[in-house]
Amino acid sequence: MAEKPFHDQKIVDLANHRVDAADGAFGASIKRGQEHTLAANEQVMDLLSHILVDESLPFYVTALDGTVLQVNDFYKKLDEALRDVSLAPGQVEHVGKYAVPSLKPVIEDVLASDTTVRSEEVVHINGRERVFLGRHSPIRNERKEIIAVAGTYEDVTVQVRGIEEANKTQARFQDFARASSDWFFECDDNMRIRSLSDRFTAIVGQPASLFVGSKFEQFGRLGENLDGRIDGPKAIQSRKPFREQLFIINEPNGSELKFHLSAVPVFDRTTGDFSGYRGVGMDVTSRYEQVEEARGIRENLESLLAELTRKNMALDIASEQATSALRAKNEFLAAMSHELRTPLNAIIGFAEAFEQQTFGKLDEAYIGYAKDIRKSGQHLLGLINDILDVAVIESGGLSLKIDDLSLDVLIEKAVHMNMEAARQKGLNIDALEVVTEAVVRADDRRLTQIMVNLLSNAVKFTKEGGSIGISLSEDSIKKQVDITVWDTGIGISASNLAHVFEKFHQVKDHIYSRSQEGTGLGLHISRELARKMGGDLTVVSVEGEGSRFTVTVPLADGVSVDDLDFI
Repeated sequence: MAEKPFHDQKIVDLANHRVDAADGAFGASIKRGQEHTLAANEQVMDLLSHILVDESLPFYVTALDGTVLQVNDFYKKLDEALRDVSLAPGQVEHVGKYAVPSLKPVIEDVLASDTTVRSEEVVHINGRERVFLGRHSPIRNERKEIIAVAGTYEDVTVQVRGIEEANKTQARFQDFARASSDWFFECDDNMRIRSLSDRFTAIVGQPASLFVGSKFEQFGRLGENLDGRIDGPKAIQSRKPFREQLFIINEPNGSELKFHLSAVPVFDRTTGDFSGYRGVGMDVTSRYEQVEEARGIRENLESLLAELTRKNMALDIASEQATSALRAKNEFLAAMSHELRTPLNAIIGFAEAFEQQTFGKLDEAYIGYAKDIRKSGQHLLGLINDILDVAVIESGGLSLKIDDLSLDVLIEKAVHMNMEAARQKGLNIDALEVVTEAVVRADDRRLTQIMVNLLSNAVKFTKEGGSIGISLSEDSIKKQVDITVWDTGIGISASNLAHVFEKFHQVKDHIYSRSQEGTGLGLHISRELARKMGGDLTVVSVEGEGSRFTVTVPLADGVSVDDLDFI
């Protein structure tokens, strides 16, 4: 809806006065009163000629019964703007004719106080609120009796709104001050405190009035802030602003309260003379405590770091010593293995010659002795070879020749090496016959060594009448083949299963295993060799039912690969 013109929109309220609902809107409803005698009116009007009235303000005179006797031109202009709703004296057209009900409270207040009464009336014109201050004064006759009331109305909207805004601003400031962790202070030109906010009392726990008139250094001390600065004294001497000047107050219990003082100088606007400082103090006690705690933690960490560095250096030295010792051990083992194998091969060779009676016929007893010497020599040679393999692998000197190999030929070769031992033990070896066209990438000698070791173990730990076999599974996605050597032997307990690939580990808790000899290096060497060739060796076993050892080998992809050295 469009806003009505100034003369068409008027709502009037009288502060501190109530109008009965039957009377309608204030100033708009008046009651017909008794007619006044001309003599009474003339008496009042005669007195008005002796009263000084500010004609620049809307003015009215009313009889004690509420009948308005006179209004001036300014009131008429105001009433014209207010139209059917008016201020307390009522509408101009009713002057001298009707008693205005809303004037009755005003007249009663004047009569009761026997002096001028002030009231505010709020008017909404064109949607904007206007405030008028009414001053209602008694008119007295020669006997000092009140015979009428005269009043003026002054538009005080600007002043009232200014006071309201000032009060709001002050309230806002007080709210900020209460919500803030800061306290406020003001000093004179001698830096003596003139005022302190209540927040200071809440923090310090002592009335702020105790510190008024004192200097800061009389109840505390200045110090360096976290940045190592102490700018306050120099800035005060130069009459300049300063920020974050550390101020410390000692509490009775020995603890310290720390504040950052920030202030600006104040100068007299007329003379320009320095008149003091105004500023704020922020409680930074917890911040300094946190910094001190962090400093302690940092120092502790630095100490721990120094200790850790020292231990790491010692560990590096120990590691180097261990590496040197391991290298020396491996070199020793390699050298000794070579030195031992030379005479050992001669012993085995002569034992075989005696066993075959190459140099002449021998007694059966001597042939038996030669056979025992050969078997013992071969067993010892196997132990030496295992130790040498471990030494080479751990020293990083293992050299592999990776080629494309026919898996069928390789398996056949390994099976052939163990066929006689399996038959002598009466094992079912039908499952050893496998046919495959797979081509793998591996070192021929080392993969054969793995297969021979797995088949040898299968024969060794399977009772007479048991079975051993080989199964294959190709994975074209992963480009690998799984070669599983299985048996129906003694199996491996759950407690031993996690340790079967460890060096020098053998299954000792089964009666059948006690008759088997070995170093316990075979499976360890086999897994390391499989991993060096890009595969792995795993086991699944159930005690009393048998074991399944699976060696994984990469399938050939047709790409030529030169000799690879694994370090």
